[in-house]
Amino acid sequence: MMDRSGRRRNVAFRPQSEPMEGRLLLSTIPPVNQRHPYLRPLGVPAVRPNTPVLPFGATKVASFIDPTVGIVNGRHVIVGNKTFIAPYARLNATSGFIKIGTGSNILDGATLTSNPTRAKNPTTSILIGNLVSVGFGATVLGPTQIGSLGAQAKPTGIGANALIDSATIEPGAIVGTLARVGPGVTVPSGMYVLPGSNVTTNAEASDPALGKVVPVTATEFTDLTKNLANNTALAAGYAALYQGDTSTGTSNVFSPVRKGVNNGNLSAVEGASNEPGSANGPSFEPASPVGPTFLAPLGQQQPGLIADFRARVTGQVVFHQQAAIVAHRLGIGNSIRADQGQPFIFGSTFTSGDYVVINSPLGSNVASTNSGLTIYDGVQAGDRSVILGGPGAKVSIGGNVIIGAGAVLDRTTVGAGSTIGARAYVANSTIPDNTAIPAGAIIINNKLVGSIQW
Repeated sequence: MMDRSGRRRNVAFRPQSEPMEGRLLLSTIPPVNQRHPYLRPLGVPAVRPNTPVLPFGATKVASFIDPTVGIVNGRHVIVGNKTFIAPYARLNATSGFIKIGTGSNILDGATLTSNPTRAKNPTTSILIGNLVSVGFGATVLGPTQIGSLGAQAKPTGIGANALIDSATIEPGAIVGTLARVGPGVTVPSGMYVLPGSNVTTNAEASDPALGKVVPVTATEFTDLTKNLANNTALAAGYAALYQGDTSTGTSNVFSPVRKGVNNGNLSAVEGASNEPGSANGPSFEPASPVGPTFLAPLGQQQPGLIADFRARVTGQVVFHQQAAIVAHRLGIGNSIRADQGQPFIFGSTFTSGDYVVINSPLGSNVASTNSGLTIYDGVQAGDRSVILGGPGAKVSIGGNVIIGAGAVLDRTTVGAGSTIGARAYVANSTIPDNTAIPAGAIIINNKLVGSIQW
């Protein structure tokens, strides 16, 4: 009821309390090994919009984040030095934290999600230590710790299309291709989780007699170490390619303190672009930067440096189709990188699904005859499939081959007309023409050794 007595009301205006913005602070992250790994050693927040070089202007210790990388809540994503985050990786720190150490790599199409259940007031986080490789298309769900920071760090690896679900992978352990490590499980240092295994208990993770793990071999350790070194070199190379372009002008922030640091040319590291070349760091690359080529209207090959190209394509990739036709046949988020082993040669009518990865890790120099990959006419690659070449293996995929979703081909030649089932893993093998590989099969060195267990 309104007061109409004419009396003046004495109204007190008091400042209301302003609620503090709900942020998960560094100090609230539970300590690992009685320390705060998100504070020590320091890293750089991966905030978008940003340059792909972290920290900007770094020349010797730079980390490189490909411009296609999807980052959610970048202030909660901390990246150390000399780390390479490859095309179409996704770092989701909607809540919780993601910390990535020094000399590590998150490879093409990999996904890190700190709080997958979107729990209220979470303390979930992902800690990726120093010298850790998270493989092509792999998925890491928090809370998870892989490897470690500091003096305890050892080369630690996660294979292509593997799943680490709220687990701990100790320094020096390796998880194989398409393997899964479940919640609460710890894989001990020196253990290798076999491809396709589903490890659900600590006993399975530590006892080879249970058939899911074996000790890491010298070959696996050597390959992992080389993989880490190559990707560290690529981080430096792409950083130099980005900020070494004098046409963009010298950086006002660093010039003349740091020579060769310019404002940065984003088009140099987007779409279809050059690889860095050995002059920018990676010794395994050709001397000068090399980029993809496409078929010109008159039938000859022409350079195809196209910053807004549909896929991320780097290095000596030869398409026998015009660029517009290639782009039309590719799915979303394809990464075709011939920046380690090359050349990659594509016939006509190659078709791919979403987030397909084609790479040649550990590959030889372009001059080698035992490097590279050839994909013939009519090949179809399903969503999140992975095709890998490598040293000593000149891989070819025959005409009209169909590769199922999530399948991984590693240094394997596939005959024409064959079908690779969904989520199959075929490594170091030669598949005859018109062969049907069942879904989930594991074939290594031409022998069927099992099937995917999850």
